Amino acid sequence: MSVPASGTKPLSPALRWAGLIILTVLISGFFLLIHLAAGLMLGPMIAGIIVATRNRGVTIPRPWFAMAQAVLGCMVVGSLNLGILHDIVDHWALMGFSVFSVILVSFGIGALLAWLGVMPGTTALWGSSPGGASTMMLICGSFGADPRLAAFMLYFRVILVAISTSLVAWLVAGPARAPYLPPMPSGNIGATLALIAVSTFLGLRIRIPAAPLLIALFLGGIAQLSGFFSVTTPQWIRVPAYLIIGWSIGLRFTSDVLKQALHSLPAVFLSSLVIVGGCALLAWPVARLAHIDLLSAYLATSPGGLDAIIIISASVHVALPFIIAMQTARMLAVLFLGPLLAKPLGRWLEHHRRPPRHGNNPS
Repeated sequence: MSVPASGTKPLSPALRWAGLIILTVLISGFFLLIHLAAGLMLGPMIAGIIVATRNRGVTIPRPWFAMAQAVLGCMVVGSLNLGILHDIVDHWALMGFSVFSVILVSFGIGALLAWLGVMPGTTALWGSSPGGASTMMLICGSFGADPRLAAFMLYFRVILVAISTSLVAWLVAGPARAPYLPPMPSGNIGATLALIAVSTFLGLRIRIPAAPLLIALFLGGIAQLSGFFSVTTPQWIRVPAYLIIGWSIGLRFTSDVLKQALHSLPAVFLSSLVIVGGCALLAWPVARLAHIDLLSAYLATSPGGLDAIIIISASVHVALPFIIAMQTARMLAVLFLGPLLAKPLGRWLEHHRRPPRHGNNPS
């Protein structure tokens, strides 16, 4: 626990929690008003950063964090179905081209940031990961990255993608009233709660990175695709998980980490623009090859979270099944390739990065 600043009276845990919750409600409420898809996770993260850097932080119990990971795994599984897998198989060549092109652009930008010394190598690569921001935050720390800086990069791009895709959809299709939250499919809530409980229980006892998340992905994937039961995560399950994950990341920030993040803001902003722009350019060949409209192709290749894309797509007439299939394929590819590429490539970049000029130490 951080030591209070000189001359200030230490606050009780209850008052610290009250301050954190009030800040979270205010910030998240503002994000919901402007229909920012990632607001329910971004708001708690910003609130956590504020209280942590003012030495008013609290501690998130480990079982809560494990449960949030299990919920996130169920959210990922809930977006899978045989129809999406059939779409991926039917368009396997196009999906492969699009998915690996986006990954190449994103990791290429991350490698450049690492070589320039803007961010440590592994952190820069995870922070440039194209999609699955909440999942990447949970597992990147186990593979040598700083989850605080990676979260800063990931969610800065989430905001940029949400704004840019909303603007493009508005310009192409005209104004439309988008829902605050993505529509939830029906499913077996009792079995899902049991899956979350089992994944949390086992995850707390298995010493592997992000164990509750991986267990929920594995067991839930088997149940979902085999038809044993349908995994569903309504908002009353998602929102607490968003809060816990956002708080857990934000409360890890210190003043020094925040200064480093803000110092790298111009480079992160420019790199995010390049990633978004590069993925937008990929929309043209995807639209031609898949015989779909350009807006659908743009949303399919956009490097944002699946929830954000569903929210934006729900307000316009687009090829939603193709978009979800493309986003899901990339999410699965990033989950598989991220750990394989980020750690060894990040270490190599840290040893071969450009030496800092004028004696500045970027780390």
